[in-house]
Amino acid sequence: MNKNYKKNKLTINIALALSLGTTPLVMAQQQDNGDNDIETIMVTGSYIKGTPEDAALPVEVIDMAELQDRGNPTVLDIIKSLAITGPVLGDSNQFVTAAQNRIGGGSINLRGLGPQRTLVLLNGQRIQYGQVDTNMIPMAAIARIEILKDGAAATYGSDAIGGVVNIITRDDFNGFEIAADHRFVDGSDGDSTLQFTYGWSGENNNLLLSAGYQHRSDLPVVERDWADTPRDVNPTSYSVFGNPGSLYTLGADFSGTGPYFGYTADANCEPLGGENGFIYGVPLCYWSYAKVLNLVEEENRYQVYAEYNHALTDSTNLKFDALYAVNETPELRSSPSYFPLQGPNGPGSFGVFYTLMNNPGAVTALQQAGYTQEQIDATAFINLNIWRPFALSGNPTDGGLGGAASEREYTLQRYSLGLDGDFGNSMQWQLSAMYSRDEAFARTPDILINRLQSALLGFGGSDCSGMTPGENGCEFFNPFSNAIASNPVTGNSNPGFVADLANSDSLNAWLFDDILQEAISDYLVLEGVITGELDWGMSGGMPEYAVGLQYRSLDYDYQPLNANSNAEINPCPVEGQTDCAFKTGPFIFQGQTVPAMLSETVRAVFAELNLPITEDFNLQAAIRYEDYGGQTGSTTNPKLSLKWQPAEWLTLRSSVGTTFRGPTPGNRASSGQTLLTGIAAVGNAYKAVDMYGNPDVGPEEAFTYNLGTVFNWGNFSASVDYWSYELEDQIVTVPANIIATSVAGVGDGSQLVNCDSSLRDLIVFANNDTCTPGVTIANDITRVRSDTTNGPTVDTSGVDMTVNYLLEGVGAGDLRFNLVVSHVAEYEQEAFIYNDVLVSEGYDAVGYANYDRLPGTISEWRGTAYAQYEMNAHTARVSLNYIGSVEDNRGPTVAQTDFNLAGCTLVNASDPGCKLIDFGLQVDSFQSVDFNYTYDWSDLNTQFSVAVLNAFDEDPSAARLELSYDPSIGTPYGRTFKLGFRTQF
Repeated sequence: MNKNYKKNKLTINIALALSLGTTPLVMAQQQDNGDNDIETIMVTGSYIKGTPEDAALPVEVIDMAELQDRGNPTVLDIIKSLAITGPVLGDSNQFVTAAQNRIGGGSINLRGLGPQRTLVLLNGQRIQYGQVDTNMIPMAAIARIEILKDGAAATYGSDAIGGVVNIITRDDFNGFEIAADHRFVDGSDGDSTLQFTYGWSGENNNLLLSAGYQHRSDLPVVERDWADTPRDVNPTSYSVFGNPGSLYTLGADFSGTGPYFGYTADANCEPLGGENGFIYGVPLCYWSYAKVLNLVEEENRYQVYAEYNHALTDSTNLKFDALYAVNETPELRSSPSYFPLQGPNGPGSFGVFYTLMNNPGAVTALQQAGYTQEQIDATAFINLNIWRPFALSGNPTDGGLGGAASEREYTLQRYSLGLDGDFGNSMQWQLSAMYSRDEAFARTPDILINRLQSALLGFGGSDCSGMTPGENGCEFFNPFSNAIASNPVTGNSNPGFVADLANSDSLNAWLFDDILQEAISDYLVLEGVITGELDWGMSGGMPEYAVGLQYRSLDYDYQPLNANSNAEINPCPVEGQTDCAFKTGPFIFQGQTVPAMLSETVRAVFAELNLPITEDFNLQAAIRYEDYGGQTGSTTNPKLSLKWQPAEWLTLRSSVGTTFRGPTPGNRASSGQTLLTGIAAVGNAYKAVDMYGNPDVGPEEAFTYNLGTVFNWGNFSASVDYWSYELEDQIVTVPANIIATSVAGVGDGSQLVNCDSSLRDLIVFANNDTCTPGVTIANDITRVRSDTTNGPTVDTSGVDMTVNYLLEGVGAGDLRFNLVVSHVAEYEQEAFIYNDVLVSEGYDAVGYANYDRLPGTISEWRGTAYAQYEMNAHTARVSLNYIGSVEDNRGPTVAQTDFNLAGCTLVNASDPGCKLIDFGLQVDSFQSVDFNYTYDWSDLNTQFSVAVLNAFDEDPSAARLELSYDPSIGTPYGRTFKLGFRTQF
């Protein structure tokens, strides 16, 4: 018999007990009575102590042994492997609609209801305000992760709609531990982890110290052939706003008509790696900004965790823990520069910037474009119509493969203090206080409007003085392709490059300024709980109760860190100006920050009752009242759970209740911020989306129920649960894509818009917000307003299944099988009506990508399965991971291949010269097979692990997104190898 059998049997018993339910709060307590039966265990879902047989709710547990058997995955890897989650990112957070909140963040999205509706706890207490980044917690400090797959607002309050994830730390470790691993990734420097843990236990106290460091290397798009697609295969990342761009020449009288004037294409497009083309007769240059991007961004994570427990008296205990963590993305790659959404005269991306013929690059540009000397002599102005300052040249200020480099940094400090004791044998008390400070910093470079226009006229540079263009320290910015030496991605040299006409590095850098933003959340949670037994005679045992109070307060400070980022200081295109018709800010593309200082106070009272009516029938009841004050008001949420065990091998369980999530201070703020979103109406090109809060937004509530059964027959165990959620008044922003599509349809941007649309007022068009029927096209959209509101009802339901089987005595070891499957039967969004206007019809999101609508990708099936063989010191596992296919609900699009045509739409897609694009119309399922081997060298207290992840090198399926795959289904890594070790002293 395997020498680890006793340990393994105990692990199985714990896992089975946890699958049967939920009992109290944080720490698992085990007592070995000789046959490894568990007398008492405390897990997520209730404040009442009890035994696992008293439980009634579905809980999934991933303990430390399981983590080691998986090859020590990251927290993000664990999250993505859960069958019960919806869209989860982390590899790339730039280009999909699932609300992940943070670049590189490891948020959890149970049931696909959104990360904001999954409550994440650390040792039974809230971690921080809002969505939790689980990457902030050092893996070495984690003993297990418990996942309550049921709504739990009656117990924990707001945010616990989809479920609860409770991360439990190691409080029983003695000694010193070092762990390290490295993941080898083709095309990247790979990912590395280093962890240190120290534990000490005395007679009445114990201490845990843990520190972790993780480095994730960037993975450029060009390192994966499937991600670097031609325009007629996947046009999503291709833009016509480039450099080389489309020019518009005018005479001295501003005339744009006649044989000499009008549109022309700047030369050297194809030599630099672009593609010449036309839209409605306008010559232009298609280019892909995806080539300069990363599939995976570089990240550095630092974490330090400390925990101290002390028995003050025989009946009083103290617990203190502290967490400090930093997650930084030093070079978040984006387009070399953004195209102009606004210029000196307000919004508009066509012709908002211009230069004169005294610009040193102007004459050469027109010569290379084929102009005669007579035509050049007649030209006075050159409007830079379909253009951006830097494109195929790359960004000359930020290195890399030419992409501009932004920066993100998140810092979390968290402190928790708890006291618990008892008043006697039948009553206990708990007091706790948690304080966290969450700081988020963002730096995003963009070009300033007045600097760009000044430089185009010869007054550029930080040393510019005087009134003569190009003199006294003043420089011209050459906006034409003759200033570009080569393409840094492809290496293409430009035959039209003229070295004397190149822009200086100092001038290029002077054009830019940084949008600097900082958000700080100070969060305090105070809680008191009394638990005990009631002296009621019940055949199943003594009834138990819990009553408590909770106080939560938040101070939220959202500030711009420089004047150009501040909409209250520089609201206009010209720095220092405050009285302009269109307050678009001083940047050509990015928006600004409105300073905000918000606060919130929540008070709650709650109670629970556990009634062991008989030895086979148990009832648990809970109720919670929360008061937000003000316009939001209060809510009361009850929950009832039942467990019946008609036979020793069979358990039936059910629960029913309501859950709740209150609006955040940001939801209620009248001001907002500006984000960038790919808009389907303009070929998924990015447009500015102005997000606004709503003081009148109300809470959202959900009715949930769960029906389940658990089988336990010898070495076989299984559970099946049916779950259902009805979410009403969900707090959402009116989707920018839906607004734009309702006004302009779906296309490449050349299609006409409906100026009479009921949602037209939520869009700002070019030419000072002018919308002319029969003239204005989708590409004229410059900004979309997205307001916070209470949205449509969501109904979602499905089935979870878990199967375990242990086959003992296979050779010299044991063979274990596990299967976890989750099926989403429905995810129906009712019709969305905003201000009495139908925004969108109702739809069922299951099996669709939902890139342009809520809730993001929803696969019908998700699952994992493994077979694991254990023999003495050897453990080998083969795992299969599966995420089901989805259909792109947006349908096909078109690409124009014959540029003699006026344009291509879905209506004339069958015409010669138009190509119907069905790339990614069906996002196929993703299956990956992982191999893990672990050797436990017990003499040295050391463990070695080897893993082959995605062993058969499965590429992600095609998806019509910028990076050509759906990161909520597939992974860009391909086959990778991971080596690790863990040793204890």
